[in-house]
Amino acid sequence: MRRAIKEKLTGILDDPRVSSTTQSLQSSDGRRQMTDRVVGFVKEKSGQLVTTVQEHVSSVTDMTGALAKQKLLQTLFSSGVVQSEHIRQALQIGIGHFLTQQSCQPSQCIAYTQRQKFPAKGGITPPHAIPDFDIEAYGLDTFNSLLTLLGISADALRRHICTGVLKDIVNPSSSGSLLYLTSDSTYLIKTIRDYDARFIQQKFLQEYYHYIQQTPGTFLAKLLGVYGYIPYISQQHGITVDSFTLRFGIFSNIIPTNLDIHEKYDLKGSSYKRDANFSERIKTSATFKDNDFREIHPDGLRIPTHIYHHLKQILTSDSEFLEKLNIMDYSLLLIIHNMDNPVRPTRSGSLEALMGSVRDSLLVGMTEQRAENKRRPSFEAKDLCKLKRPNEALGFLYEEIPTFDVAYAKEFGGIPAINGKGERLLLFLGIIDILQTFDICKVMQRQYQTVENRDVVDERSIVEADFYARRFKEFLFERVFHPADGEIPTTNKQQRASLYPEIPYFN
Repeated sequence: MRRAIKEKLTGILDDPRVSSTTQSLQSSDGRRQMTDRVVGFVKEKSGQLVTTVQEHVSSVTDMTGALAKQKLLQTLFSSGVVQSEHIRQALQIGIGHFLTQQSCQPSQCIAYTQRQKFPAKGGITPPHAIPDFDIEAYGLDTFNSLLTLLGISADALRRHICTGVLKDIVNPSSSGSLLYLTSDSTYLIKTIRDYDARFIQQKFLQEYYHYIQQTPGTFLAKLLGVYGYIPYISQQHGITVDSFTLRFGIFSNIIPTNLDIHEKYDLKGSSYKRDANFSERIKTSATFKDNDFREIHPDGLRIPTHIYHHLKQILTSDSEFLEKLNIMDYSLLLIIHNMDNPVRPTRSGSLEALMGSVRDSLLVGMTEQRAENKRRPSFEAKDLCKLKRPNEALGFLYEEIPTFDVAYAKEFGGIPAINGKGERLLLFLGIIDILQTFDICKVMQRQYQTVENRDVVDERSIVEADFYARRFKEFLFERVFHPADGEIPTTNKQQRASLYPEIPYFN
């Protein structure tokens, strides 16, 4: 906070209106005029300074509140006051209710926050067999427009969420977080901090909508709705209805569910402690990290040249969008299907920890769900989900060459690639965790890390948004992806076999 205040004061002193003070004070008239100008200027800047301090104090308060709510949720689950099963059912009932409204009256959503009571005995809403609860829906109007932009009807989203049983991914009693996967593995429903929900409302949602509108090929995670669950908790627990709201975001699932996954990476571009921990390595489907990728794929992955340049253009645009909103600590989730070698790679290393992170639990849970889905009949609403697959999003053209299995890529929607061993791959990717800003809490954490070990501070994940974006892009296109130069002719477009139309995402 001191640093931020100092920067604000420095900005005031460096302003041209103040720097000319010496010359203006040479005469009495100049002194009077300068006095009036300085007084007015200080009044103007003081408001900005107060706003900055308020933002930092709010950020710290929000973080403290998030930790307190997380601890409270753990206690409520452990004591049996709140049950995950009830939350899952309440979300399906409540989200289904609001999505039905969107489908019937898509232009009637005026207020940003809408709230509906769901008593067990019914009334305006149908009766149900779980304790009374309220559901809040946020930004329905904008999210409805976003669904239309992505080619998803509100009714199709409702059917995906409300059909079957939501699957728990992590144990809320130990983590204080909730992560659910729809029965067909198409969507994720996960808790978000109150701070994130406010950030979505005040800044992110409108910018996000306009960005997707301008960049339909974006690989940013698709946020499709934000809802709040409010249980009725007896006053004997000292908690009022309005004091306890769990907020959830609905995200599309990036991980494919129709073919085997042989490698999975969570890539940030940093290197300090970016190794999968011991408990993660021994899982059937481990989520590896940056240093693991460097060891397993020292030569990176080769992809067709024109795809490489188009992918670079889109991911660069995505990271610059996040940088503009001061967002950092996001990851590229990279999924690899190996057509030639079904043996999953392993990596030995030191024992960093005995517990995996919530994110790792989420990713492995989604992977395990894939096997279950293969035994089920196809989901009727699946065809109504029109989120672009990686190859469609890039709008690229294939050439009939033996190196890349274009027929396989067309069928499953992956990006064709070759690893250092010459094995043919299909890549699926997306940028996840896109709501973390470089706020005062991150500033304080970075300052502590600087004192702790200055030599590795720039190799950590917590860095300023502009530095994070630059490092992220350099890692992806200098270490992860490489163009397959000489493999693909690009001069004669008429000789190309076009499986998807070329889409002009950028002017």
